[in-house]
Amino acid sequence: MDQEKKQSKCNIHPNFNNNLLLFEENNIHTKICLVCAKKLTKNINKIIEHDDLLHADQDHIFSSFPPLENEDIYNTIQNLEIKKDISIEEIFVEKINNYFISLKKEINQKIDLLQNQIKSKLIQMGDFSQNQRELLLDIYNEISSKFEIQKLYNEYSQDSGQRLKEIIKEKYQNIKSNTEKLQKNISEYQKIINKINLKTPNQIQQKILDLIDQIDFIKKPLIDDIEFQKSKSYKSSQSLLIQRLQNRQIQINQSVNNFGVSYANFILDPNQKYIFRVKLQTNSQSDSFLFVGIIQEQNKDNKPISNGICYNERGDSMTINKVVKGNNVFEGENINIDKEIEMRIHLAQKMIKVASYPNYQNIAELENKNLILDNTKYRFAVELNYIIHKITITYFTEVYDFDQKM
Repeated sequence: MDQEKKQSKCNIHPNFNNNLLLFEENNIHTKICLVCAKKLTKNINKIIEHDDLLHADQDHIFSSFPPLENEDIYNTIQNLEIKKDISIEEIFVEKINNYFISLKKEINQKIDLLQNQIKSKLIQMGDFSQNQRELLLDIYNEISSKFEIQKLYNEYSQDSGQRLKEIIKEKYQNIKSNTEKLQKNISEYQKIINKINLKTPNQIQQKILDLIDQIDFIKKPLIDDIEFQKSKSYKSSQSLLIQRLQNRQIQINQSVNNFGVSYANFILDPNQKYIFRVKLQTNSQSDSFLFVGIIQEQNKDNKPISNGICYNERGDSMTINKVVKGNNVFEGENINIDKEIEMRIHLAQKMIKVASYPNYQNIAELENKNLILDNTKYRFAVELNYIIHKITITYFTEVYDFDQKM
């Protein structure tokens, strides 16, 4: 059939070609012009140009045909990246590349090595099925009768027009089964595509600028951001000496032989995970009244640490005393104590742990987690008694997740 017959003029609107298919269920026209079609339907999605039909190839998905109960299926199929000339491996690599391009905008070139490693691992996964993707295309092509319609238009006649109407009516008769068949195969295909889930990597990307400082080999402690204040009215707290050392650590000691409390200059965020490292020194004194712990905001200026949640170097008046590894962390009444401990705090999980540092050989945790009250503000705090005692805050940081050392 020549081009003139294929694009016959409309009898009513001679300036327009009958180059459209209108496929409303009760209003099917296989050759109709645009003006007539717009008069017959308000739903332009029920109109397809003949050229679109004639040039549709194996990978083409019509945006509204065949008629289906769930119109989202058309977009779903289009977005499933089911072109036969692109392998699933290539699709996955493209996704990974796009993710890392975005990630590398925020971080330095050290991420390149990690990118190549992950890409390599995914490509080496050998369980990507090509058959399911091809099956979905085959089912769609079968249900849409795309190629039969093409043939009928290429060899258009009065009989062809009648057959086209019959085909479209069949699509409406089979709308339920066609919908179910495609939906089933879409679900099976999505199981394969969903092997690559970018949800978690994208969440990590949002936090990567904060997390990069917490990677072990380039970790930057936040010790510069923390200050310590003296309890305003508890015993001899005002006699405490607080100073910043040359290495930016914070040293606290007592100038008289009496108890004093000092607390951090910020309230602990219940959802944040904290790591504090504290050096404890008693020199020759055997009464090791050195306390490290948390204190309620309402008590910080008038009560001792020992009334709250604490680790005590003597081993008494202590709530963080449940040994989970090794032996007791505290030294008892030993003299000349010079040691460092690490304390980890996550109030939302009612978790406080103390470990000997740096070997983590002995680890203890809070015996009664119910001591950490909900909807209560806490600060990190220390308490000490004798002039010759020292507490030094050597390290402080916030982390996204604790490592497995303790």
